Parts: sequence; C-alpha cells; structure tokens
Amino acid sequence: MAENKSLAEVLKTSKPAQVIQSPAVADRFLDLYMKVNGISNVKTAEAFLKAEQFHFGKLIASNAKVASCTNVSIYGIFMDVAVMGLSFDPSMKHAYVVPYFDKNENRNVAQLQISGQGELVLRAKQGQIKYADNPVIVWSCDEFKSGSRNGQPFLEHVQVLPRPNNSGIVACYLRIVRPDGSTDYKVLAYDELMQLRKSSKDPNSTAWTTHIAGMMMAKTIKHAFKAYPKMRMVCNFSKLQTEIDDDREIPEDIYGIDMETGEVVEDAQVTDAAEEPKEAEPKAVKNTLNEEPEF
Repeated sequence: MAENKSLAEVLKTSKPAQVIQSPAVADRFLDLYMKVNGISNVKTAEAFLKAEQFHFGKLIASNAKVASCTNVSIYGIFMDVAVMGLSFDPSMKHAYVVPYFDKNENRNVAQLQISGQGELVLRAKQGQIKYADNPVIVWSCDEFKSGSRNGQPFLEHVQVLPRPNNSGIVACYLRIVRPDGSTDYKVLAYDELMQLRKSSKDPNSTAWTTHIAGMMMAKTIKHAFKAYPKMRMVCNFSKLQTEIDDDREIPEDIYGIDMETGEVVEDAQVTDAAEEPKEAEPKAVKNTLNEEPEF
C-alpha cells in the first residue's frame, strides 16, 4: 500500500511513477475529474483513475525520457487528463506525452499534446459540435464525390478493396454533426496538403516523409474548424497539436500547486463545473520540444 504522504512530500521526494500512484494525487485527480466533468458516480470515477494510472504508469516505465521529467510536470499532465476527461490509453489516441528540455530548470519537462481525435472529443464536450467521425483517407482507386445539392453539402465515398498497389492518396474528409443536427463536411485535397508542406518549418521531417496519411488527417481536422470558435484550453501542461502555439493558463491553485515554483498550495479548492475559471492571457510557448510531432 502506498505511503500516505502529503502532496508536497510526494512532489519533492517521490519518483515519477510513484507520483501518480500516491493517495494525495489520486484524491485530487478524483476531485477534479468528478467536479469539472459533472461525474456523480464514485465507482465510475475510480475506474477512470485506475485506468489512467495504469496507462500513464506503463508509459513512464517504458520511456526513459518521460521518466526523467520533473515531478511537477508529471503531476500536471495527470491532472490535465482529469480536467479534460481524455485518456492516456494509446488505443484511444487522445493525446501524447512529449518530454522537452527546459533550460530554466535544466531538466526534462513533460507536456501533453492533444491529438486531432482528442480535439474532436473536447469540441463535443464544449458543445461546439454534436459529433464528428474520425478523418477518412480517400485513395485514387475509390469512388468519391463531394459538393452541394440544393444548398446542402453532400459527400459520397465508396472504398475499393483490396486497394491496388499503385493507389495514392487524393484527399481526406471529416464529417461533422453540428449541435442542431445538421451535417457538414471538410475535404482536404492532396495538392492542398502539399501546399501546406511548402510552408512547413521542416518539410522533410519524418511526419511528412513517412507518416503522410497521419499528417493528412491532422491537417484535415485543423482546417475543418477554422470557422469555429477557438478551443477553450484551460490546462497548464497541455497543448493542441493542431494549434501548438495556443496556450492558456488555468487558475494557479486549481491543481494544488503554484505553477511558477511548483510549491504546494495547501488550501487550494477545486471549483465545480458550473463555476468555470476565468481565462487568463495567453503566454508564450516554449519552442524547445525535442522530436516534436508536427501537426
């Protein structure tokens, strides 16, 4: 059984894997998850906690760079998951933990980068959309039509399987169901993607040369929501991969620590979902990510 240390003791003396298993951190995770996400069933919340402890713990154990990150950042992204209701489960593909070197701290710091799939979940939670499918790749062998009929968008796609070896990607699309039940489609053509590649800071990165299908899907999500309101991001340790330069802070004491010093704020209180924290001014994003995924 884990030793019942205070949050301050946990952050100062524990190893990263021990941080997320400690009772003090688990209690705050449950408190945040239930209040921010409106969860009333304790067993449901506890099952979510145990699952995220397992998946994050497995990542820490298997990745030396993540295991070398500061306890404050490990704790911070764990609390971000509680606030957002996303998952570390790799099969969900909600988010990825990216360690980067912080020159000020002279140590690795963990950051949670929210994938396109995770962004779709968050937009639904915030009421911007009712639902959205995952992006679908269109190949040159497929039957594909899109446009408008009688003033309404339409899209027809018939996959051809097995796919011929000489097939190439021609487009990617995303189906969005709005809150009023109407349907919208975003289509990104392959030549549009190549234009975006020309303006990339690293057009020859692995993401562009090896994982072009993943890049196509990520860019489709990003451009699908250009006309939508910006995502309301209130987590200190996480960023959207589609808008990596957008960073907004949460109130300094919501996680029980001072975000600048890492010191514990003993009397920190968690607000209910109805009492949403005020949005702070955006702060500059550190451009020091090692092997940063480009989306």
